[in-house]
Amino acid sequence: MAGKDFLQPSFPALNSQQRLSDAKGRNKVELKPGRSLMDWIRLGRSGADLTGVGGKVLEVDVEELAKHNQKNDAWIALRGKVYNITPYMEYHPGGEEELMRGAGIEGTQLFDEVHKWVNYESMLEKCFVGKLKSTTPVHRRVSLLKNLEQGGLPVVNKSLAKTNSADSKNGPVPTPSFKVPESPSVPKFDWFQTKTNVTLVVYTKWKLMKPEFVVIDRQGNNFLATLYIEDFIYYLHIELAEAISLNYEVKVNKDTGKTDIILTKEKPEQQWPSLGKHLEKHNRHVKVKDQAIEYRTCCVESVSQVTHDSKLLCLALPEGTRMCVPVGHHVHIRHKVSGMEVVRSYTAVLPTLTGEQDVRVKAGTVIYLMIKIYKNGALTPWIDSLKKGDPVEVSTFTGDFNEDRLSVCQNLVMFAAGTGFTPMVRLIHRSLEDPKSSLNVRLVFFNKKFEDILWYDQLQSLAEKHDRFSCDYILSEADSNWSGKTGRITLDLMKASLPQQTEKSNLLTCACGPTPFTNLVTQFSKELGYSEREYHAFQG
Repeated sequence: MAGKDFLQPSFPALNSQQRLSDAKGRNKVELKPGRSLMDWIRLGRSGADLTGVGGKVLEVDVEELAKHNQKNDAWIALRGKVYNITPYMEYHPGGEEELMRGAGIEGTQLFDEVHKWVNYESMLEKCFVGKLKSTTPVHRRVSLLKNLEQGGLPVVNKSLAKTNSADSKNGPVPTPSFKVPESPSVPKFDWFQTKTNVTLVVYTKWKLMKPEFVVIDRQGNNFLATLYIEDFIYYLHIELAEAISLNYEVKVNKDTGKTDIILTKEKPEQQWPSLGKHLEKHNRHVKVKDQAIEYRTCCVESVSQVTHDSKLLCLALPEGTRMCVPVGHHVHIRHKVSGMEVVRSYTAVLPTLTGEQDVRVKAGTVIYLMIKIYKNGALTPWIDSLKKGDPVEVSTFTGDFNEDRLSVCQNLVMFAAGTGFTPMVRLIHRSLEDPKSSLNVRLVFFNKKFEDILWYDQLQSLAEKHDRFSCDYILSEADSNWSGKTGRITLDLMKASLPQQTEKSNLLTCACGPTPFTNLVTQFSKELGYSEREYHAFQG
């Protein structure tokens, strides 16, 4: 496959401690002691029979699958493979009830809606029961096409078929309308050249389009541009006719969504006879949810200590790649631990809140991640060992935060707990960097102890520099030297942190932290009368 060299599609693994509840209400529950991901890995390596069938590989039909729908006897089929999920019940971070939604059924669609990036094959490898027998669909005798041509629905019940306009006592029975849903049209693509540049033009017709939604990968003359347009992905995949430099520029017309990708010719003055040869993905227009998560092998450029248990990593993207992570979005890091693929999600941050920024972030050639190290974690002990030059697999960004919401609000109030601060870093910077902006920004930052506060000095400096920014620190395990606020998130505390009700329509509330914390902020927001447009719960 063209381009396969530098893109590695795959599903990341489950169990991120950073994976928090979102605005749709999916939660991570508190697991019993001894039920962590590392405990699951150890159980898988213990030699215990997790299949429930003595390790035999069976052929399972849908009738047999349906019988296994109880907590003490639960099977699920995913992409034609059947797994015994009974032993995994107590290890599932979403809880037993969430896992039971797929018990006894072909649960691929349900699974993709919630856990698309999960590498279930790695996670449930020791629970494999067998293959699901394919079933031949029963064909309806009524032609769907014929009924569509008549503007109606297929008749599947003879008794209903007898009820027509002539038989009805109350007059004619209206024929149900049926309209095939239309997908957005494929964007139009064009190109032109000057003496020094080649410009690829994509007419997206999306007014929320931004340069960050364009990811570029290139090896030699193999060029791939991935455009994220609403819920779809559009690809430009070309073997360029001539060589270009590593300098890419992306410009977007805010009124029309027209996107220009400007490439610099390696040999100025050279006239290209054509753009080049179209490759496999070129002009494809597909739904984001139908595409696998893609990974790139990045390189650790630097590691610096932030607090006693948190580090700031700078990761250099592969040469030829441009990926600017949008504000409030995150990437996945994956690594094999004891043979099992483990993935954690981290929000991209800036290298500093107060100092000069790294221009390479805006150019899309490096990513900064702030990561808390858990001594007994599944992945962070490995992250803690990383040094300059080490390889790290990093995914394309994911997320659903709409940055334009900042431009239509007057007050931004952020509730963060621990490393839940990381999604707020770029929100704070972006909100304050425009001197003409009048947006008031407030951070309510919850931590256990003073030494856990991320970038305390920088936050203090920022508050002194900007009248529009303030920060409240609240500690749950403060020592006797702490004179500030203590406790945990409550309805009264949250109410006191928000502007007066008269300003409510101009408010955006954001939250990120452990699941119980995020859930409480979301719950309190609703109790205080704020709509979903007025708050956003981040994944970590």
